[in-house]
Amino acid sequence: MTRRGAAVAAIVCLALAGCGVSMPHSGPVHETKSGGRSEEDLPASISPPGPKKGDTPEDIVRGFLYAMQATPPIKTSVAREFLTKEANASWQPSGMVVYSTYTTQRGSQEITAQLSDAEETDARGTWLGSASAEDSTVRFQLILEDHEWRIAAPPSHLLVPATWFGQRFRQVSLYFFDPSAQILVPEPVFVPRGGQFASALVSGLLQDPPTGLTEQSYLPHGLRSVVSVPVSGGIARIDLNSDTGDALLPTSDQSELMVSQLAWTLGQDPAISGFRVSIDARPVQIGGETQFGTDHGHEYAPYFAGSSTQLYGLDNGKMVGGSLQNLETVTGPFGAGVYSLRAVSPDLRAENVAGVSTTGTKLWLAPVKDTGVPPTTLINAGEDLLRPVWDFSGRLWEIDRSATGATVSYLRDDTMRTIDVPGVTGQDVKAFLVSRDGSRLVAVVHRGEGNDAIVSSRILTRGDGQVRHALPATDISDPTDPGTIRDIAWRTPTSLVVLHPLSRELSQVRSLSVNGTADAFPVTIPDDVVGLAGTPVDGEPTYAFIRSEAADGVPARAALRDLAGSTVDEIELDPGVTMLSYVS
Repeated sequence: MTRRGAAVAAIVCLALAGCGVSMPHSGPVHETKSGGRSEEDLPASISPPGPKKGDTPEDIVRGFLYAMQATPPIKTSVAREFLTKEANASWQPSGMVVYSTYTTQRGSQEITAQLSDAEETDARGTWLGSASAEDSTVRFQLILEDHEWRIAAPPSHLLVPATWFGQRFRQVSLYFFDPSAQILVPEPVFVPRGGQFASALVSGLLQDPPTGLTEQSYLPHGLRSVVSVPVSGGIARIDLNSDTGDALLPTSDQSELMVSQLAWTLGQDPAISGFRVSIDARPVQIGGETQFGTDHGHEYAPYFAGSSTQLYGLDNGKMVGGSLQNLETVTGPFGAGVYSLRAVSPDLRAENVAGVSTTGTKLWLAPVKDTGVPPTTLINAGEDLLRPVWDFSGRLWEIDRSATGATVSYLRDDTMRTIDVPGVTGQDVKAFLVSRDGSRLVAVVHRGEGNDAIVSSRILTRGDGQVRHALPATDISDPTDPGTIRDIAWRTPTSLVVLHPLSRELSQVRSLSVNGTADAFPVTIPDDVVGLAGTPVDGEPTYAFIRSEAADGVPARAALRDLAGSTVDEIELDPGVTMLSYVS
């Protein structure tokens, strides 16, 4: 079924559209807050010609497709010259279809353009994946107007080549709040580089959160999209206007949340260090201040401000934690060696820890440090429990790989509650993650020998922390992946690292955005990597966990390798370490 965003009038909103499956693998998705230049090395401008007298219908269609590439800025003025007067007045493309090549075929009353490898997006810039048949096979109806051929029914999207798009768009995030207004939730979008960048970010926020989700925006409703966001001396000026000219200013609490949304969103433009906001020419203030830094709202960080950045794992059956140079046995119950464990997962503040028994049948909850409180049994009769994960609200998530397929459950009010996650529940799940903001569940689903897939479901919650339900999971796998997946871990709040075993002595780690776009070159490791240690906290390293059992006179070995470094960066661990990871 075709999915389209709402039509928008401003050209800058049109520029928000884009997709990423055809993006060149040129580097990581950046989640940084500041630093560097705002304008990457942009390609040369494109100034397509308009229609010429006597053009054939084929000429008009080819000219129209080329005219949609006009830059900079991204504009449709020349493309509109190929339309009839009526179509010109009503055409409001609401997204983009990105294609590799196209072919045209003339029929009796129309010309059909077949777009190869077409991918579709909405007006905001959210990647929607493969385009529908309607949007990848475009039928152009042409009529004679003033003795010249013109297009009477233009497509509802801008149609652009993948190479053009990859050179001019960048993946970033728009930041909204979870229903409790305690943590920011990033929504990946593609926006144009260069002079339109800041304007596109603000326009994206003004379109409100994606339909069907429970996220909240604290930018007042009914404000017109800005035409531009000028930046001078590192300070952006955001002038918002309502149709009536007398929109209510947000309360102090609402202003704090609105400014935090803007700070995290605009902070992705390295040229911006601060900003001012006005609504109908009246400045937004917080505590009398009218200028805000892009570091504002740190306490709402999507990776959960104040979360532990220590590593935790098991060494000879005892839970250990700390820095790589100083892993110590924890003082809580799991450090005593009494419980037979195969996996541990501390909460984000490393105060409590969930542990899975070596049999995979029991799930315990215990304090990380000695508080005198004994472990609590949360699941007593599981079949094959995976390593559990936590979100910011203290919800503990677990998947049991039962004989009938995966059962998903979460901890709320001291009780494990099951939840149906379409596309995950009942499947053969090998590993899973939940984003720290609690909005996404990502799982590795085994579909046959050498055929593993990564799927992502959106979790809908209420302001009181209760889980409403989960949306059907979508496949976000990179079609170029080797096939078998051993582990996944967070790399940023919106991207993963994915572990592929290539052989007994060779592994590969790839990076994948939660919208399904590959965003970095793979890293090949000449060793048997058994797991990953990753965190969405900016600046923290991602590790490959290497482990081998003693065999043929060769002693057991355990090590971590920094994926940003080289093989010399491997850090040897006690050979008794069987797992090591960040807080989940």
